[in-house]
Amino acid sequence: MSNETGLRKGLRDGCLGGGVSMAERFRLAHVGGFEGIELTLPAEGKFSLRATEAERAELKRLAEDGMPILCMNAGIPWEYSPAAIRDDVSRKGQDLVRQSIDLAVDIGVDTLLYIPGIVTADQPFAQVWDKAQAVTEMLLAQAADARVTLAVENVWNALILSPRDMVDFVDKFDSPYLRAYFDIGNVMQFGFPQHWIEALEGARIARVHAKDFVVNPGGRLGFTQLLHGDVDWPATMTALRQVGYVGWITPEVDPSTADLEDWILELSSAMDSIIGYYGIQGPPMHV
Repeated sequence: MSNETGLRKGLRDGCLGGGVSMAERFRLAHVGGFEGIELTLPAEGKFSLRATEAERAELKRLAEDGMPILCMNAGIPWEYSPAAIRDDVSRKGQDLVRQSIDLAVDIGVDTLLYIPGIVTADQPFAQVWDKAQAVTEMLLAQAADARVTLAVENVWNALILSPRDMVDFVDKFDSPYLRAYFDIGNVMQFGFPQHWIEALEGARIARVHAKDFVVNPGGRLGFTQLLHGDVDWPATMTALRQVGYVGWITPEVDPSTADLEDWILELSSAMDSIIGYYGIQGPPMHV
């Protein structure tokens, strides 16, 4: 680890924007001083969930060259939700998660970002919740056998709306291979990250996404670059320390129009500032 906090600084490849080759994603992670990379892979095509043997070998080689793959996506959940009410969509979603587990085993990835279901006007909460639990039980059997963790992210899917929802969902399975991927910014519109962290406690959290959010009433509301929003970073990072979380913390932000190398260094510096708050109390930081 590059610091004494026990936190590891990861890079999500989506921060780089589209059109960046796989080798370049890893190179830029090295340039920025990140310790690992999170990959978002498509269902089809080059370096997809159906990667060829040659592509799998290349991913493994890149990871073994000092830049481990800290996480990748479990399926394509926004398009093919595992708990979709339509059975054909649900089966496709489950198949894609299973492909992700198989790929993770092949290339040495131990954690998958998992979104079990999505609630919409046509997909009622109660039905999706029940189906998400049933589907997760089946998928978890494969993941546990493979020693791959399914990390449930608190996204805007109208399914897991509170820290208690996340605790209830995770605890139902009583498995070290079903945990939470806590996204700091995703709770800001209706909550406070430190409260979620206190409720989840350290053992339930497998990974953390660093994301900032502006909640200014009457003004701009939404996601923004790190340290430019309203996340109380000292309180959030202190909460992570107090519950004993150690491991990966990874920015999930929109790409910049700046030169990629300059951008990655700027992003890395912001992450260093955030990690520096681990265990330090103080007022929110705004830049």
